[in-house]
Amino acid sequence: MNTQQQNHTADQGGFDIMRYLRLILERRGLFLSVALLVMLGAVVVSYVMPKRYTAKSLVFIEQNVIQDLVKGIAITPSMDMKIKAIKVTMLSRSMLLKVIKELDLDVQLRSGADWDNLIRTLNSKLDIRLDEKKGVFDISYTDQDPVLARDVVNTLTRLYIEEKTSEKRKESYEATQFLAEQIATFKDRIEEIEQEIDEFKSKSGLMLATNESSIRANIDRAEQQLEGIQIRLDELNTARSMIVSNTPSRTKLINQQATLQTLLTSYTEQHPRVIRMRKSIEATKRQIRENGDMERQQIYRSGDYQGIKVQLKSLETKRDNLEDEIRKNRELLRQIPALKTQLAELERRRQNEVIIYEKLVSRYGQSEVSKEMELQDKSVSFKVLDPAVVPSIPTSPNRPLIMAGGMAGGLGLALALIVLLDLINPSIKTVDDLRGLGLPVFAVVPKVRDPEEDHRRRMKNIRLYLVSGLLFSVTLFFLVVELLHLPLVDNTLEKIRAMLA
Repeated sequence: MNTQQQNHTADQGGFDIMRYLRLILERRGLFLSVALLVMLGAVVVSYVMPKRYTAKSLVFIEQNVIQDLVKGIAITPSMDMKIKAIKVTMLSRSMLLKVIKELDLDVQLRSGADWDNLIRTLNSKLDIRLDEKKGVFDISYTDQDPVLARDVVNTLTRLYIEEKTSEKRKESYEATQFLAEQIATFKDRIEEIEQEIDEFKSKSGLMLATNESSIRANIDRAEQQLEGIQIRLDELNTARSMIVSNTPSRTKLINQQATLQTLLTSYTEQHPRVIRMRKSIEATKRQIRENGDMERQQIYRSGDYQGIKVQLKSLETKRDNLEDEIRKNRELLRQIPALKTQLAELERRRQNEVIIYEKLVSRYGQSEVSKEMELQDKSVSFKVLDPAVVPSIPTSPNRPLIMAGGMAGGLGLALALIVLLDLINPSIKTVDDLRGLGLPVFAVVPKVRDPEEDHRRRMKNIRLYLVSGLLFSVTLFFLVVELLHLPLVDNTLEKIRAMLA
């Protein structure tokens, strides 16, 4: 009845624990052999694997309270910048080379490849972890030699702190010296520009001081005077032309021509008075041709003509002076903006140099304070909280974990093996298997038990259980020893190795 229920459960696809227990009992020998073999193998592997020790040092990045007091006065590197540079600097090739030489690890190195391999090995075994919130970082090194692990960590920590301290002081000195040089340079440049400005003002100061509005007013006034002079010149030129043209002969000719026109209105061309008048006109024209130059010379020497001439000369001189004044004032108006722009450019250059100079002087004072802080270690400093010591407990292999894993793995592997063997076994195991094949079952013959055979089988199982229990106890013994960190097994192995050596 129980067998039928179990088979029914199996047919429904559920987890039939009784079936697996039955399979384990049927193949107990194979199950215990595989499981114990895996467990003991795990124990052996855990002791065969080389032990590795990890040495660790904890360093605190101390930020002195004086930094808050000198905030804005001195310039010190930020905590973030320092923390970010730690890992890169400590794992750099130059730093690892110093560690190798400090610990004499280069005694057996023969070639550049040996150096490279050793540096890569150190780099891979070193681990640097930063805790920015707490301001600490730890350096750890894992190696089979616990003393070497301790020495690498402590040496690397010491070299890093010494180098950073030396670098900080060197940087402070160089920064102060650089600022002093720049201050002298900018001071010279300011003096040169000021001298250039003074020379420019002495050369163009008169034009720069001139008021543009007054110049424009002078130009307007001169143009008005020039207009009046030009009108007067035109009048005098007209008067001079009239004097030159009104000689006695010409006046007489004009009068005769007017009389002729009057006569022609009353008489014909044949009238004696008209004929005489024409003859008189011809005689006057001959007189003008013969005596015209003499009459003009007489006019040129006359007082009226000379008076007009003097006035014309005076007015022309005034006109030329006014035109020259207007030209100069207009040229001055054209030059003033360019001169002012040039002066403004010089002033701007001087102001820029002065601003940089004042900043440099301010930074120089800050640099002096920063330098004193670095010299007296008043800024950020490194403090070793926990120096590395020789580790007594290896960090790998994790023997308890390997042994526990071997136990679980052995049981699992053994169970999987017998289940697999059962699945691939084509034999008929139960009556339901036959019914499942559609074969009729007419009768079931029970198994006839043999007392002697049962006794032998029972004694065999007892021996199997005793041996298996003993081996399992041995496995548990090693597990407990490792959980309690007892050096019993390691000491025994060391003695065996010493004897074999």
